[in-house]
Amino acid sequence: MTDKKTDNSSALNRRNFLKLGAAGAALGAIAIPAKAKETITKKIDEKTAGNFIKTHDEFPHEIRDDYKPHSNQDIMFTAGFWGFHPEDVDVANSGKQFGYKTFMHYEEKKGFDQLSKALNAGGWALHNNVSPLASQAISGSGILKWDQYRKKEGEFLPHHDWVNEHQYEFENKQEATNAIKRAAKLYGADLVGITKRDKRWDYSDFVDPQAIMEGRPEDSVYGWERFPFEPKSVIVVAFEMDYEAIATAPTDVQGAGAGAEYSSMTKTVYQMAVFLKQLGYQAVPCGNDTGLSIPYAIAAGLGEGSRMGNLITYKYGPRVRLAKIYTDFEFVEYDKPIEFGAMEFCKNCMRCADACPNGAITFDKEPSFEPTHENKDRSWYNAKGVKKYYMDARKCFYTWGEFGTDCGSCMASCPYNKPDFWHHRLVDKITAAMPGPVHDFMREMDQLFGYGEVGNLEKIDKFYDPKGRSYNGH
Repeated sequence: MTDKKTDNSSALNRRNFLKLGAAGAALGAIAIPAKAKETITKKIDEKTAGNFIKTHDEFPHEIRDDYKPHSNQDIMFTAGFWGFHPEDVDVANSGKQFGYKTFMHYEEKKGFDQLSKALNAGGWALHNNVSPLASQAISGSGILKWDQYRKKEGEFLPHHDWVNEHQYEFENKQEATNAIKRAAKLYGADLVGITKRDKRWDYSDFVDPQAIMEGRPEDSVYGWERFPFEPKSVIVVAFEMDYEAIATAPTDVQGAGAGAEYSSMTKTVYQMAVFLKQLGYQAVPCGNDTGLSIPYAIAAGLGEGSRMGNLITYKYGPRVRLAKIYTDFEFVEYDKPIEFGAMEFCKNCMRCADACPNGAITFDKEPSFEPTHENKDRSWYNAKGVKKYYMDARKCFYTWGEFGTDCGSCMASCPYNKPDFWHHRLVDKITAAMPGPVHDFMREMDQLFGYGEVGNLEKIDKFYDPKGRSYNGH
């Protein structure tokens, strides 16, 4: 089975590229202030984005007939922290190392000192307090619970976390989409997409840590029969991470940038679930749990897959965290997957593979249906059967254990990871319009201008530098 079906109505072509190149050259040559150039370039971006973003009617990656939904037991975190695949001693040891070093700081090691560790702890604080297991792919944790409570007559519940008996009827499909996406933005999301529930991307089962801790292994895995309703739609939300924090990778400052958005997404998806419940629809907020966030985000039109395995978005590159809300609200129309040249760029770039401290990212030229890395015979953690780049999750997790925080070097090194400087939008389009040798040139230029360097501790000083910032009230 191949699901790839492309709508080429807005395909990239030479004319688009030449128009864009001419516009960029003209802007660069004109002696006008940078702010004015920024404004002009944003207008060009608004006018031309549609010409460089293709849409797909179906999921844009080929899927083999024998593909099976991924088991929650085969997620790296559940294996590493909760004892699944006990034969994989290396992963268990990485989990222990990560858990131990998370609480340690080393004053002689910049980026892992007490200040950095405290910053990291603060970033994760809300998430770790109110939904401590969602980042480990455990469903129903804390406020991200599956409960669909029906309020009793006269009962006072000021948190409003219950399903309203009266179901709000939107006047039309556009009003529904507008209202729900606007609510997500209000609550803190940077990107929002809506797609149909697709069982291929749901976990086939779920893990119950409470049963493991209580010595009831027979109850530690359960199925979809416990899910409180039949989901119709999945709302996918993305959160931009701080550019300067991620640039310090791999350090605890980088970890703080990731953790801050885990806290944000926990808050936002919970608020979205309450919003939908008060409209009279059932909703379950999720982080990394319940289903695979990246294919759902691709299906919802938020971005493309990549060599490193992360989503690459048009606006923020890979520098996002993802969350989702399952609901029984059925939309009439859904967002479509998009393509703007990122996956094609990955074929030539490989900067994430160069930057990975432990060689977890493949240098394969083309994507494949199976892992090709040296641990491919013990690759429980890869969802096989989708044509993509397969990273070695065991090596990646080893790096986490080594640092005591998530690494982030792949995201920091990616040429699509940029602050929103005015000229980058033009470069993105040139990259999309002219694949092949131009990609090699773009990669070299990106490196020449100093973007994507990892392991540079001076970036921690830049993160804290007050220059150009105002912290007071005037």
